[in-house]
Amino acid sequence: MSHLLLQVDGTPGCPPRGIAGLGIIVRNQAGAVLAWSCERAPATTNNEAEYLAVIAGLTLVIRRFPGVAVRCLTDSRIVVDQLTGRHAVRAMALKPLHERARMLVLQHGSVTFIAIPRELNRLADALAWEALDGRGWLARVGREAGLATVNSDM
Repeated sequence: MSHLLLQVDGTPGCPPRGIAGLGIIVRNQAGAVLAWSCERAPATTNNEAEYLAVIAGLTLVIRRFPGVAVRCLTDSRIVVDQLTGRHAVRAMALKPLHERARMLVLQHGSVTFIAIPRELNRLADALAWEALDGRGWLARVGREAGLATVNSDM
C-alpha cells in the first residue's frame, strides 16, 4: 500500500455550540473504506472542529496504519493553508490545535494536506453530524457510499 486517503470533517453543530462532531474515513488508494469513526469533542467554532477532525484522523492512522503515507483530504481550506504554512495561525484558540496537528504530522512522517470541495466530503460530513445528534445523516449518505457494509473503528 503506497498511501492512504484520510477524509475528515468537523462541525460545531447548531447553536448553542460547545460540542463538535468529527467524521473520519480512512481509505486505501483505490478508495475502499478501511476504517471510519464518528466522534465528539469540545469546540465552539467551525475551524476548531475542523482541526479536531484532522487530529482525530491522524491519531487513528498512526494507531492503525503506522508508517503508511497519508493524503489528508478536508473541505477546510483554512486548515489546509495553515498546516501547509501558506497562512499563519492568528486565532489564539487555533494555535494549540495547530501545534497538536503538526506534532502528529511529525510523528507520522508523511502527510500531505489537500483541500477538496464540500461535495466530495459528504460522507465525512455525515459522520460528523451523526456524532452530534444521530439525525439519520449517516443512514442517508451511507447508503450512497456503501457504508453499511463497513465496520466502524469505534
